[in-house]
Amino acid sequence: MRGQVGPALGRQSWWIVASQRLSPYFDPVLGIVAAAAALASLLTTDPASIDPRLKDPDVVAAIATVVAAGGLAWRRSRPVASYAVMVIGGLVVSLSGHYIGLLSVLMLFSLYSLAAHGRRRDGLVGLGVGVAVFGGLALLDVPDLATSDLLEAVALLVAAWAVGDAIRSRRRQQQDQLLAAVTEERLRIARELHDVVAHSMSLIAVQAGVGAHLIRSDTVAAEHSLEVIAETSRRALEQTRSMLGMLRAENEDGTRPPARGLDDVAELVEDIRAAGLDVTLEQSGTAPGLDAAISLAAYRIVQESLTNVIKHSAATTATVTVAVAGTTIELEVTDPGPSRASTTGSGHGLIGLDERVRLVGGRAEYGAQGAGFRVHATLPVGVRR
Repeated sequence: MRGQVGPALGRQSWWIVASQRLSPYFDPVLGIVAAAAALASLLTTDPASIDPRLKDPDVVAAIATVVAAGGLAWRRSRPVASYAVMVIGGLVVSLSGHYIGLLSVLMLFSLYSLAAHGRRRDGLVGLGVGVAVFGGLALLDVPDLATSDLLEAVALLVAAWAVGDAIRSRRRQQQDQLLAAVTEERLRIARELHDVVAHSMSLIAVQAGVGAHLIRSDTVAAEHSLEVIAETSRRALEQTRSMLGMLRAENEDGTRPPARGLDDVAELVEDIRAAGLDVTLEQSGTAPGLDAAISLAAYRIVQESLTNVIKHSAATTATVTVAVAGTTIELEVTDPGPSRASTTGSGHGLIGLDERVRLVGGRAEYGAQGAGFRVHATLPVGVRR
């Protein structure tokens, strides 16, 4: 899975990754430090030097300052509550005529946190509340905030919200990309499992039926059926292990280990012949350096088509044509039929076949041909980009 999911994670901005890896103790420590710094700013600043109307700090102002700044301890886990505490604390300090000091800066940081870690609507509401608070205080002509400072305050609030909202949007985009990568990988795994399991189980079911029918009348043929079952089971287990290995590990360059491909079609046909279906293979042309995804798609198309012949057709023969010419690979699998009237399928195999062809930029068509069935696919030779 990491083959596709890994790049999605790797594209994340470094500051987003860093913020996600912060210790769970970071925000509580930040709240304590912010509370201490805001209290120190309140107690050590001479209010008269800033505005003669400002009062000396008292217990109410000190408590409000500590509580407001300490609310940053929940800035990510409960951003709405953290911002509300910050705004209320700042209002208490300012309306009681005390120096707000560092709380005004911390309020900007709290709004940023709300926009970055809360819902977009919460961030917009927080921005509106911040503008209303600063505007109201300026209109009330409270100490330490003149009407002339209003535009600057609004600009800073908008900037804090914009930065936080941009990070929230970027994080959401990264999550969507990761979800899309995971979904695509799940579909790939489902296709691989279907192709391996359905093909192998179909061969096993056919040979088990043949063996049960011949076990008394022709022990040699029955033994051959059992040998085919054993060999098919072994290969299915090997392919399943290989697939699981591809999910667990990658090569150093980030690619998956080699999978089945166009060069393995002849071996596949031999397996089908051993199962009792007389398959004629017609191959022409070569495609050296073929992209692994296209090569695997070609193999799986032939495999699924032959599996469907075994499962759904009464035919004893089938023809596989693989023609490489120019920039395309033409694949065709036909059988003379007729179909087994008693068999029905889920359609997952043909759906998976369609998906494979589309993913590599090809096209496919399938349907009845006389009493039989025909599958035709055209794949590009060029590597996908």
